[in-house]
Amino acid sequence: MEMADRIRNLVEVFKVANDDVIGNTARQIFNLNWKEGLSSRNQAHKILDELALTHQIQKGKGFYAVKEYQGEYKSHDRLVTHCIAQFVLLKLPLTVYREVSFPIGIRSDIVALIGKNGKGICAVVEVANNETPEYFNQKMTAWKNWTQAPEYLSNLFGTPIPHFSIITEGITHPLAVDFKSFLEEAK
Repeated sequence: MEMADRIRNLVEVFKVANDDVIGNTARQIFNLNWKEGLSSRNQAHKILDELALTHQIQKGKGFYAVKEYQGEYKSHDRLVTHCIAQFVLLKLPLTVYREVSFPIGIRSDIVALIGKNGKGICAVVEVANNETPEYFNQKMTAWKNWTQAPEYLSNLFGTPIPHFSIITEGITHPLAVDFKSFLEEAK
């Protein structure tokens, strides 16, 4: 697979990211000889600009994204992208969805299935850098009380999901696992 295809695939996983995140993630997962930092960023920038020029992705102010992205890559989107990058860097099979709406009136930042061959972890990640503690608590309680969640997640991923973990980044909650702790367990 050509490097441009690999970089485009990363953009598709992230949905939106800057050249720094893409360059440093690509360097690590593809074992590239790019130097960490500015070198990786510059190498990725060249490829990303070419992908944007050929209309395979879009270029925004300080970010690159899939064509359907309509945001501005502000702090919340950057934190969501950072979390997805951490999942990618685990180098495990990964299926990830960003901004998933559920029938109980919740929109989760990330829903991921990490693993293969019937062995994996389903994670619902709530990135809370803008929510009030009250609203965040309502989301956590709704997830814990939604008895049909495993069935809905199973349909989303096309594989049985008997249980899942609720992960938080930005705010801790007694009903959830902290993102850093989750990453350590997933390794």
